[in-house]
Amino acid sequence: MVLTVTPNPCVDKTIFVDHVELGTIIRGEKATAIAGGKGTNVSRVVKALGRPTKALQIVGGHTGAHIVEMIDTQDGVETLPVWVAAPSREIVTVLDTSKHVQTAYMEPGPELTPKEVASVHDAFDAVLGEASVVTFNGTVPCAVLNTLYFDMIQRCAELGVKTVLDSHGAAFAEGVKARPLMVKPNLEETQELFGVTIKAENDILGAIAKYHDLGIRFVVISMGAKGAFASLDGRTLQCTPPKIEEVNPVGSGDALVAGLAVGLMEGMDLEEMCRLGVGAGTANATSWDIGHCTREEIERYARMVRIKNV
Repeated sequence: MVLTVTPNPCVDKTIFVDHVELGTIIRGEKATAIAGGKGTNVSRVVKALGRPTKALQIVGGHTGAHIVEMIDTQDGVETLPVWVAAPSREIVTVLDTSKHVQTAYMEPGPELTPKEVASVHDAFDAVLGEASVVTFNGTVPCAVLNTLYFDMIQRCAELGVKTVLDSHGAAFAEGVKARPLMVKPNLEETQELFGVTIKAENDILGAIAKYHDLGIRFVVISMGAKGAFASLDGRTLQCTPPKIEEVNPVGSGDALVAGLAVGLMEGMDLEEMCRLGVGAGTANATSWDIGHCTREEIERYARMVRIKNV
């Protein structure tokens, strides 16, 4: 089972408008809402691939209840909610359909008390024995949780559970210190962590070496529509997705993580894992709703991914 950990989920709303004119009343053509958060997206795609998954979420208030309801009913994924007093956040994205430009407005996440932090760890320990792979996804809602991933990755190491870290900022910097099996940063997150500028392939390979020097065995650096570089056990691949008509690329990195997590769970070789992951990221970008792709679409795009040994 792939267990996803999402400390800062949200109700992710999108309002579709004909055009945006600041300082006016803008009436939407339609609106949608899904359960947001990087781990939510990962679980959604793992389920689309027909594999078992559970989603551990820190949630609070009416928005938290809405998140849990949508994951359980719309996505059909079993949620493991850790309830806190402060409400979960909302993200509102306004899509200007005439220009196909989107602008996201993000609320801050909840603040947790020390007792609530302890309850998060208790809930994690209670389910960890069921997991083959755990993915740690996205931001943490408050500074008191900056070491959450570090602590949980260490706990996984004690039990021999495979770990994947996909975050940024302080939580990511602390998490890599625990030496997860795999990290999946993008170029911006890598530049932020190491304080470097990445412009060319050699810069990417240098950054991969830095991650390996930190004791991380499996490194995947994602580059959006350009695909990803993946390095494991002395082998590095450049993975290029097929050309598509892109609808919404948001969440494609999470779909990539989902495919790689399935590969780790099932013992796939590096190329097979990368094909599945990049295929999932590609399929995700062909529709507006994040993670609402099918296994058939993912596997079709996976066969079209170009793999090059570096």
